[in-house]
Amino acid sequence: MAAKTRVNITVDPQTLRLADRLARARKTSRSAVLREGVHALAENQANQVAEEERRDRQRRAAEAMDRLAHKFGDWPAEKILRAARDRWQMPEKD
Repeated sequence: MAAKTRVNITVDPQTLRLADRLARARKTSRSAVLREGVHALAENQANQVAEEERRDRQRRAAEAMDRLAHKFGDWPAEKILRAARDRWQMPEKD
């Protein structure tokens, strides 16, 4: 386990009571609860960034499809995309 560093933090009484309650329920220390909270926040932030990136890729793909539709006229874009998605999600056959 990595070395730990002692820090002083300021929290409101309600947050401190909540941390203490969680620590008792989990049979661990207040510090462990706070560490876990920081890790959970970091994971949540990473998930949000990944979701934003995924949505941005989808938006750019939709814009590209719109440009192609404008350039080449009417075509069944939704049908093509659904078929491609279904092919990507199908397990490979041996």
